[in-house]
Amino acid sequence: MPNCRLFLVVPAGVAPEPARQMVDKALSAGDIAFVLLSSGPEQLETAKLLKPLSHAHDTALLLEGAAHAVRSAGADGLHIQASSHAYAEARALLGKDAIIGADCQDSRHLAMTMGELGADYIAFSGLLPAKAGSIIGWWASLFELPSVALDPAGEEDARVFIAEGADFIRPADTMWRDAESAAAAVRSFNSFIGENS
Repeated sequence: MPNCRLFLVVPAGVAPEPARQMVDKALSAGDIAFVLLSSGPEQLETAKLLKPLSHAHDTALLLEGAAHAVRSAGADGLHIQASSHAYAEARALLGKDAIIGADCQDSRHLAMTMGELGADYIAFSGLLPAKAGSIIGWWASLFELPSVALDPAGEEDARVFIAEGADFIRPADTMWRDAESAAAAVRSFNSFIGENS
């Protein structure tokens, strides 16, 4: 298995059935570690459609936002904006086995704080255009806790994130045009992950 893997983020506003079709195609097209559903009114309905698909492919299904939605959907975990309070609340509600990751933007202090609290991954955002010597490279050189390059990246930026040591990368949101676009993005990204790992 390559060192770096895909972290897919389904944007808010994608209706449940099209989301199911696109994620189904994406999961069948190659290795995906996580599928994260952004916050939105359709999130819970979509999550219930995606749960059997993601589990069939050993892919973790995450929800952005509220811990109670994770419980309602039977999802695998929660993605939060970095906050000690939000993390403590989520962990108390979801228990030790749930995946809880935190977007720390480009803050070293938040990243270290969330890591010490027990977050399962640290996401970094606001890093485009990607460049060598970024916070991802700093994190990878000092800590074993996995990092996510959370910005939706084209191939050029993704290659930089991989070289910096990101454990997970997110393809550009253009992948969500239709099911074939979703599958093509997964195939393409897994191909150059293999070349660059």
